[in-house]
Amino acid sequence: MIHIRPTATGAALFAILCFAGAPAGAQTPVPIDVGWVQTPGHLQPLIDALAQKHPEVLPHDGKTYIARGIRFKGTTPQIEAMAANELQVASFAPSALALAITNAHLDVRVVADVIQTGAHGYFDQPYMVRKTGPIKALTDVKGKRIATNAVGSASDAAMRVMFAKHNIKDSDFTSVEANFANMVSMIEQNKVDLIPVMPQFEHKLAETGQYRTLFTMGQAIGPSQTVLWGMRADFIKAHRPAVVDFFEDHIRAVRWFLDPKNRDEALAIAEEVTKQKPEDLAYAFTKKDFYRSPDAVPNLKAAQEDIDQAVKLHVLPTAVTLEPKYVDLSLIAEAKKRIDGK
Repeated sequence: MIHIRPTATGAALFAILCFAGAPAGAQTPVPIDVGWVQTPGHLQPLIDALAQKHPEVLPHDGKTYIARGIRFKGTTPQIEAMAANELQVASFAPSALALAITNAHLDVRVVADVIQTGAHGYFDQPYMVRKTGPIKALTDVKGKRIATNAVGSASDAAMRVMFAKHNIKDSDFTSVEANFANMVSMIEQNKVDLIPVMPQFEHKLAETGQYRTLFTMGQAIGPSQTVLWGMRADFIKAHRPAVVDFFEDHIRAVRWFLDPKNRDEALAIAEEVTKQKPEDLAYAFTKKDFYRSPDAVPNLKAAQEDIDQAVKLHVLPTAVTLEPKYVDLSLIAEAKKRIDGK
């Protein structure tokens, strides 16, 4: 089931319902709400489904913790949810992470990888325009309508960095916020002039022969730690054993989806969760998809470079140095040791 972000009252009610009926003296599972934006790029909704079909892959789920994915339109809206203690694991773009630290003053830690773009020969997100449209070169972006899922998201920040490199300011174009799933129809209906394209929609545009790639995320910022997981330090400290259990199960689940022997069932789960056609998901879990670390290890160097470049080009207002203060990879390290024994 896909959950939409709960209110504070809704989150509290969820916790009460989870705890109701627990035997006296039994360990109370820790609720862990996980933010996500688009799937199957973000695996959490698929992992929620996997937990129901193959509980042996996630043996701690429902015992020491209870996880569920909460959908957001972008990574930046998750800052407010985390600040209100309504979200325990946020899917942050490096730019959103920087804003969480500098603007929201959250004591957050980078804890795991979600997706990487243009890494190891995997999917490199294209920004596409109509072949017969008004944008022939990057400088033509001025005065045009540019689709974005959320200002400050990974896709949005990379785009603005590319624009800044060509002396295009935010005031030079009109941002139109929309869900990734709606952007294809918007450019087809001439409601916008440029869209960032997720891998599940790229083939649809390519098959028409009417669109072309103006640039890619890799050309804008290089191989990118597009989205990473962040958690508040106080939550980690208060619930560390349950959090390590969560990551042990998470790594097992990521590996399950990436294992070629599970591909048919993995695609079936993706089809069930996303309601997309099989042909639209043929790319999933191949090199036409985002790169995901099988050990959930983020590329911190790429994340830092993304932030530094965005600050240099005035896409972000304030610099942030991630390591060592805002990084805690000990959780995934302990979880991996449990799984692999080393």
